[in-house]
Amino acid sequence: MPVEVGMKAPAFVLLDAVEGERHSLEEALQRGPVVLAIYKASCQASKTAMPFLERIFEAYPAERLTVWGVAQDSANVTRSFIRRYGISFPVLLDEDDYAVSRAFDIPETPTISLIDQAGTVLWQASGFQKQAMAELSRRVAELLGVEPVDIVAGTDDVPDWVPG
Repeated sequence: MPVEVGMKAPAFVLLDAVEGERHSLEEALQRGPVVLAIYKASCQASKTAMPFLERIFEAYPAERLTVWGVAQDSANVTRSFIRRYGISFPVLLDEDDYAVSRAFDIPETPTISLIDQAGTVLWQASGFQKQAMAELSRRVAELLGVEPVDIVAGTDDVPDWVPG
């Protein structure tokens, strides 16, 4: 059964693709909410979404918000993707068994979830929708009690929708 808004996010621990450091959802939630994007490097919607997630990562305080990508790719492919798209937030490896993708039972890539500190999925979107990215930024700002940042400003060259 897919994890949906209002449900608890499955706990997990994964290694990041660059540093090889262990990242635990439970530990991240102790600091604040988590934006989690499960993606595949070959997916056009994922390629379109990741720069918007980078904008969210840069716009809000990192000590209060965790942004993670969860890659359905090898470490080498993931590191290449990170370089190509200028990603500075941690990208975790879903390993060969895709345990996190299966636990969330995602319908497509990317599947992006906003998880509150209690571990509840507050917001979710699949594929790429520019308005969904704007809404995610507003929801993050609301959770953090700060002014929202317009992360879609200046992206007229990006399509409004890309299927996952």
